[in-house]
Amino acid sequence: MKFTHKLCGVALLATISTGALLPVATYAAEDPLVWSNNGKIKFTEDDGDDVVLPPGGEDVDPKNPITQPPVNPGVGPLKVIAITGLDFDVNKVTPATSNGWEYVAKPAAIEYQDGTKATSQNFVQFKDTRADNQPNTHKLTAVASTFKNAEGAELKSATLNFSNIKLTNSADPTKVNENAAKPTNSLATDGVTPTEFVNQDDIEKGFGQFSLDFGDETTMGDSVKLNIPASNKLSTSSEYVSTITWTIADAR
Repeated sequence: MKFTHKLCGVALLATISTGALLPVATYAAEDPLVWSNNGKIKFTEDDGDDVVLPPGGEDVDPKNPITQPPVNPGVGPLKVIAITGLDFDVNKVTPATSNGWEYVAKPAAIEYQDGTKATSQNFVQFKDTRADNQPNTHKLTAVASTFKNAEGAELKSATLNFSNIKLTNSADPTKVNENAAKPTNSLATDGVTPTEFVNQDDIEKGFGQFSLDFGDETTMGDSVKLNIPASNKLSTSSEYVSTITWTIADAR
């Protein structure tokens, strides 16, 4: 019986103590000199239209956006937005050196909605705007198919070599992980071997739209090269084409 009485006594004490605090809260709410309300905001996932960032960090003109290269029509907060094609021009067939043949990609051709044209470094633009209280860590990889012409002839074991690589975010440079992209990289053209170009593993960075640039204003014409082994037999019958596929993936 004593144990039962003690429990009841504690419960009563708690009830009395809680009741004693109520007038304090009532008094604060009735203070004629103080009053409060809320400010609030809510966000939804990024599924809007994307734009290609102009070269050189210029502001986007909503009335005259870049139309070439085209924007990936897919939607989502983790996305490859736009890629410049690599044009190695028309070249005369010459004897190979001991290292085979080497050809340099032209600067990228940029076109605006009003028809204005410009050149820039070749680039891959992508974004990570996931806003779910988790790190914006991601990886960007590429796979290139074998260069083939219309007759099916291949440039076997050719490689794409990239230099002067820089990852940029013109809106907020502090979100760039300086160690995420190597300054040089190479890509096999066998259609199966992926090469990692970006590994954003810094939990404090990685949010926003980024441009993986191959060169700048001074090196845009010397930053992407195609190397073809001397064992190949070149053909002038038609152009050779390779499809380069870029993929961004979650790295959490």
